[in-house]
Amino acid sequence: MNPFVFAIVAWVALGLEIALPPVLDAGSGGVQPSFLIPLVVFVALHADTRPTLWSALILGLLADLTRPVAMIDGGAAIIPGPHALGFLLAAQLTLAVRGMVIRRNPLTLMVLSVLGAAVSAVVVVAIMTARTIGSDALAWDGAGRLLPGLLSALYTALTALVMSFPLFAAAPIFGFPNQHAPRFSRRD
Repeated sequence: MNPFVFAIVAWVALGLEIALPPVLDAGSGGVQPSFLIPLVVFVALHADTRPTLWSALILGLLADLTRPVAMIDGGAAIIPGPHALGFLLAAQLTLAVRGMVIRRNPLTLMVLSVLGAAVSAVVVVAIMTARTIGSDALAWDGAGRLLPGLLSALYTALTALVMSFPLFAAAPIFGFPNQHAPRFSRRD
């Protein structure tokens, strides 16, 4: 995988992640689509395992650094880790099923993005809830964050559909390894 192309696409996706979700917010509950999860799933569908996991970790860390958590005293804290682990598990889920799906299909990207975003939301809520057990400094309501996270995962299907067309068109410049047919299959 070409790291420069990935960095440019990740920069654009991060910009969309920061700028558009407040505009696309589906109510006051914080239901917002993700632009980073479809990129994680796209890379996991096409790249080797090691670059996939590193890219998921980097994108998750960027998500952590751009999403401060409110504190009880009115401030905000940046907590690196929850989204990074959530994106890592979403990438691992995609790696596990990519042999059974049609990789260049927008519906595949949509479904796996919804599943990846749901896994990531559950991981983030679990980690942050476990972190707040011994501390009262963060204003975190795990039960109140899980449903909006899962609804956001469903909303991510829309961004995955829109992002699938430019991502699939740009797949050759990413420099993904050639996908060879399995040993005993027919080559077309």
